[in-house]
Amino acid sequence: MADQEIGLFEAIYSQRAIRSLKPDPVPDEILRKIIEAGTKAPSGGNSQPWAFLVVQDHDSIAKIAEWGKAGFAVMYERALGRMKPGDELPFPRLKPLVESLENVPALVFPCHVRPEGAAPSPGGMSIYPAVQNMLLAARGLGIGAVLTNLSLGSADEIKALLGVPDNVDLMATIPMGYPDKEHYGSTTRRPLSEVAHWDHWGNQQV
Repeated sequence: MADQEIGLFEAIYSQRAIRSLKPDPVPDEILRKIIEAGTKAPSGGNSQPWAFLVVQDHDSIAKIAEWGKAGFAVMYERALGRMKPGDELPFPRLKPLVESLENVPALVFPCHVRPEGAAPSPGGMSIYPAVQNMLLAARGLGIGAVLTNLSLGSADEIKALLGVPDNVDLMATIPMGYPDKEHYGSTTRRPLSEVAHWDHWGNQQV
């Protein structure tokens, strides 16, 4: 666990995608605390339509990694086909994660739980505030995490592998582990003066 707790705004300002993870196992108590933070998020009508599938079994992770690599390979080849002379190779930070995905100690699948027989949600909007809570909690506890759609092209296979019911939709894949080559820190974002409008579109404060 982190040596000391950090403030909310320190977590917000320093939380970033960590794609380089050590294979060391993450204690269950830390994973439980991260998941519990997700359950404290708001949801429409306080419906709490979520579930969180934590996968630590090495054989399952290896199989999921195999599917994730196959899906990424298709995406990578398409990106290569769109390249112009002088462009850098696509997905320079994501590719190393995919190549070592079988070594990630934990995969977390945020899920949207639908009533039996209900059609799949177009986005399960209530899930993503929970995901952000989890990412901030991971930051506070010194755990690296990144929100991805890796493996979701094989969602049916993953659901079959892990016994996920038909009315449960996998919404994302979040690899988690202790940071390796990447670490939390300052992020590069567009300044507020470019994205915030006051009282009328186009009124931007310097």
